[in-house]
Amino acid sequence: MKLQAIRRVMMSVGAVLAVSVAVVSAAPSVFPTGLTISKPGIQPGYVVFASPDGFAYVIDAKGQVAAKWPAPEANSVMGYTRPLANGNLLARTGPLKLPTAATEAGGYGESTAVPSVVEFNQQGKLVWKYTDGERGLHHDEERKANGNTVLVCSKTLKRPEISKRALTDDCLIEVDPSGKVVWEWQTADHFDELGLDDAAKADIMTAYGAAVKSVPDSPFDWAHMNAASPIPENTGNTDPRFKAGNIVVSYRHLSTVAVVDRDSKKIVWTAIGTTLGQHHTHMIAGGLPGAGNILVFDNGNNDVGRNPRRMQSRPNSRVVEINPIDNKIVWEYTAEKSNRPMWTFVSHYISSAERQPNGNTLICEGSNGRIFEVTPAGEIVWEFINPYAKLNGKINDNTVFRAAKVPESWLRAKS
Repeated sequence: MKLQAIRRVMMSVGAVLAVSVAVVSAAPSVFPTGLTISKPGIQPGYVVFASPDGFAYVIDAKGQVAAKWPAPEANSVMGYTRPLANGNLLARTGPLKLPTAATEAGGYGESTAVPSVVEFNQQGKLVWKYTDGERGLHHDEERKANGNTVLVCSKTLKRPEISKRALTDDCLIEVDPSGKVVWEWQTADHFDELGLDDAAKADIMTAYGAAVKSVPDSPFDWAHMNAASPIPENTGNTDPRFKAGNIVVSYRHLSTVAVVDRDSKKIVWTAIGTTLGQHHTHMIAGGLPGAGNILVFDNGNNDVGRNPRRMQSRPNSRVVEINPIDNKIVWEYTAEKSNRPMWTFVSHYISSAERQPNGNTLICEGSNGRIFEVTPAGEIVWEFINPYAKLNGKINDNTVFRAAKVPESWLRAKS
């Protein structure tokens, strides 16, 4: 789509949202950024997210900043940052002097491999750091209850039985508090477990034809893992495929959600083509409405040059909840659920969705910096547009990779 057309679409979207806000919100405070909707029925708590301006933010229900932090180390840049149960934060970091690829991309995007993941407390003090000199760390990191950390990573591999080109091949590692890798998993070792048909395998063998023709010797990102989440305890599932500790993963380019058995290292479950270019795949934890189901932000878009399943993009995004036992969608959110046009909810990259204790779902429409909360019926009870942008070239970037809600007591937790 041409830039002028994109601008026309965004202007139309903004106009519709402005009218919608005026209709459904009793007292909108700021538009187009900041708090735009606040109604009864929200889940109490603070919202935590990292912004392109380099800070991690905590905002309250009124859209006010309750706390914010820069990267915990000097001369470093902070990417995706998530809250931990102990009141600390876990973040991807890299050196302030960006490598060429990161500079061209306007900074450390979540796809950009970084060397380190750090934990810091609410005083901004670094309390833990893992640095990997063998693998690139990208997209996702999650702390387990035992103190170990699961990280999405990648290596450059040559696997001629898979592709004529070198692969940027996604991996998973689990590291203990001392930084020792206690478990590792490599995608290419499980190529035949991904349900790829002959046409898809042929596309991968030739590196999707013209997609990387301009850089013929470079490795290519053939599967693009963008999420990995260990299955929590007490989800209610008795099927051994979904036992605690197995890992739910997302492959954006393959439009595939999968479960990796931690013990056997086999892929034991897949949802293929149910979602398109999805993000933030995870199993809803025990004690939350929908526990044991898999929640996914279904972006609706995939780069046609890196889409071996050859699926067609949609003009809208949605959030879906999948029952993994029968692979059926048991709940979904689209803009129509809020009585809005389909195209008013769309983020073709990044983004997240998180189930709340009261049954609501917190949604991050990442490409637009829009964070909002919906009831099970789809009513928007809270909405916030990220105002903490960074100028990338001529574009004011307010994107948010993911957002999470924490209890009100979290901010007062001792670190």
